[in-house]
Amino acid sequence: MKKRLFKRTALPFILAVVLLFGSCIGISFDIQMNRDGSGRVTIEYRISNMLNALGRLDGNESKPTIPYARQDLERTLARIPGTRLVSYTTRETSTDTIISAVVDFSNPDALASFLNSNSDNVSVTYNGQAGSLGLIVHNEQTDDSTADTMALMSQFFDGYNFSAGFSAPGNSTMTVTDGQGNTIPAPSNAVSIMSGRKVSLSMGIFDLLNITGGLGLKFNW
Repeated sequence: MKKRLFKRTALPFILAVVLLFGSCIGISFDIQMNRDGSGRVTIEYRISNMLNALGRLDGNESKPTIPYARQDLERTLARIPGTRLVSYTTRETSTDTIISAVVDFSNPDALASFLNSNSDNVSVTYNGQAGSLGLIVHNEQTDDSTADTMALMSQFFDGYNFSAGFSAPGNSTMTVTDGQGNTIPAPSNAVSIMSGRKVSLSMGIFDLLNITGGLGLKFNW
């Protein structure tokens, strides 16, 4: 897509969303829980090289182009007891930078602390007695979200997804909620597996951003 296609009035909204997710426009995470509450989480960021360049052109050179450089991740984990970095890799394609990190956790509290550290727009709760882990992605739309800019955003984010998976010994279930934690039907544009050994949900990142109030997932095992 050539730069001349961007309307000047659309730039603030686009950059607000870019900075909201630390330039990340695709993210997936997969949690594997053991019987004793320990486990492993794999997180992958997919970052558009074009949006990174756009952010720098608009005077945001000081903003990090990578949401979690290895040294930043290591500093974060050093502050969270019960976590350990297993692997960290980056690779670049013609369109994206892809970052993958694998983290071991010794208990669900450590997992919740780690996930909470990833973004101010993500909140995670853990209930040990109920055997549940809840995650909410908060949506912050701006006043510039006109029909024209939203249409442009849908082109930007085409092919970029938000994906979440959870597995544990025995049966697991997943409940979809709104931003306040109230149970709602799964979005019609999401692909989901709600129960079984592994539960998951995947949807376009633009569709996620377009949900007023945010989206939550509650995993039970």
